[in-house]
Amino acid sequence: MIYIEGYALISSLANGVEESVLPIDIDGVKYYKISDIEPLEYYDIIEKVVRLVIEEAELSQEELHNTALFIGTSSAKLPLNEHHAKESGELLKDLYMSEVSQIIAQRVGVNGYRTIISTACTSSSNALIQVKEMMESGLIQRAVVVGVELYNELSINGFDSFMLLSKNSIKPFDANRDGIVLGEGVSAVVLGKKKSAFELVGGAINVDTTSVTSPHFENLKEVMSQAIQSANISTKDIYLIKAHATASIQNDIAEAEAINLLFKDSKPHILALKPYIGHTMGACGTNELTLLLESLKQGIIPKTINFKSMDKECNLQPNLKELEAKEGYYLLNYFGFGGNNSSLVIKYGV
Repeated sequence: MIYIEGYALISSLANGVEESVLPIDIDGVKYYKISDIEPLEYYDIIEKVVRLVIEEAELSQEELHNTALFIGTSSAKLPLNEHHAKESGELLKDLYMSEVSQIIAQRVGVNGYRTIISTACTSSSNALIQVKEMMESGLIQRAVVVGVELYNELSINGFDSFMLLSKNSIKPFDANRDGIVLGEGVSAVVLGKKKSAFELVGGAINVDTTSVTSPHFENLKEVMSQAIQSANISTKDIYLIKAHATASIQNDIAEAEAINLLFKDSKPHILALKPYIGHTMGACGTNELTLLLESLKQGIIPKTINFKSMDKECNLQPNLKELEAKEGYYLLNYFGFGGNNSSLVIKYGV
């Protein structure tokens, strides 16, 4: 059994899931930014969140010696390189992604296996699944999984070039949604074998070759089904789905259709968390997982904000009222550019 022994998050939310947190305006673009952070603090903020999770999980120096480190990110060192280019006038250079995990491991004293995963928006969720599989195979004993996404212009300009950025706010599954609002966040999760209230019981990854940018509902349905099967449960056991819910037109339609097909006989509650922290891309796997875990720990499930009117093509309404946290199974979806899709199943029980 693979348990979540600890978790930590630094995001625009600061100290909780609050509706009052709104995206700021950066050069005419809405964005969820961590307050008071500069580009050169890149390694410092990652180190801070890793130290927080090590403390919460109460890992000893001896345990750290055999702990693996997985980092999931879309942008890796881009914030540092963009800062360098602006300051020096030189072109971007030094994009060695593996260096991130090496530097953080040295700073915090993690001496086990280390790697970095970059599969767009599924980066840190894929890292969680890979850790689970490696632990079950006996290759590693425990791991710290880190999701990292910090402000960079390349990501913003890339989404803007696809005309996917919202002019106002994220409205998942809403008839009047107009796109994504990006955000930054750094989170860390410790997976190990010390029993806790949260267990990672299932997970699946698949690759959609039909389109680089628009997922096909059949593939999304399949990855959810595989994750549920890997947990040895049925669709009727899922209490809530944490949807990927980017609020882009086609992605929401595809995810909604997949959910409606797979859960046609017993639809769970649907939760979208991106309106609270923005789309944190490669870090959304661990960022949104930690938000859900902390909500469950506090005994509640937050409502989905910004939803006002049903989209007939989606035919799906997220939960609009705060729910009671219940013991049971929760499905978490993450779908990325390039056709990489993943779903996790966690079990909550105190």
